[in-house]
Amino acid sequence: MGAEHDRQPQGNGSARDPREPRLTRGRDAAQVRGVLADQVIVSVPLDPLLSLKALAGYSSLSVRTLRQFTELAPEQALPCYRLPGKILVRRSTFDTWLEQYHSRGRPGLTRALEELGLLTASRRHAS
Repeated sequence: MGAEHDRQPQGNGSARDPREPRLTRGRDAAQVRGVLADQVIVSVPLDPLLSLKALAGYSSLSVRTLRQFTELAPEQALPCYRLPGKILVRRSTFDTWLEQYHSRGRPGLTRALEELGLLTASRRHAS
């Protein structure tokens, strides 16, 4: 009678109601489209520690260049964790450290124009 209608198909090809909770890596998570979730499960670290090789891929700099940055004077060096045979850098730390090299235009040209009196500090900041 009505029992066949209430029965859900089982097996690999079974259809599942997306509104029903399902187990995701040992935790309950509701998969509902168009509804604000009560809980978000993040499976990827948002601020990982990266090896110099991984950081090279992230930054498009070579491992050799990154290693040289870790060996600069302490006030200029790339902050890192030194383990036996491994150097690790937190991604957010690298991003923050890299900001010191952020520039607009060509710094050498700006310096030359200021030395010639063609560009003052107030005119430089106005543009």
